[in-house]
Amino acid sequence: MRRLIACLALITMWDGNAIAGGKEDIMAVDQTFSDMAAQVGNRAAFAHYLAVDAVKLDDGFHPRHGHSAILPTLGELSPNVSLVWTPRDGKITSSGELGFTWGTYVLTRVSGDDTRVSYGKYTTIWEKRDGEWKAILDMGNSSPGPYPEQP
Repeated sequence: MRRLIACLALITMWDGNAIAGGKEDIMAVDQTFSDMAAQVGNRAAFAHYLAVDAVKLDDGFHPRHGHSAILPTLGELSPNVSLVWTPRDGKITSSGELGFTWGTYVLTRVSGDDTRVSYGKYTTIWEKRDGEWKAILDMGNSSPGPYPEQP
């Protein structure tokens, strides 16, 4: 809980002078994370990108702390279920050690002739550890419909 409060405090005091190229860098990390999940599965992608001491805050669930609590809850999607997330924005602090992304996701389930689509949004707080970006806090919740694209 202390780490969550510290992360939220850092976001509220965010340095508006993000490092050059920082937004593109953190957005690319998040997109690569999404691509990896589509290619090799959620569990493998989260195991790679989540810090071992990460916290996961999802809609309708209590907080989960660390790989041992998070990874078992990430069932692999069947061939008729698709989860795609899209980073929409992000920033990196001027120190280059902490960043965040937020985006939207689409969860599609096909069962026979029935297709159900769910929409949501997420936020991920990233920390650079040993030269690699690791997600230290990940949270998501449902949305009432598709994200309205900006002109």
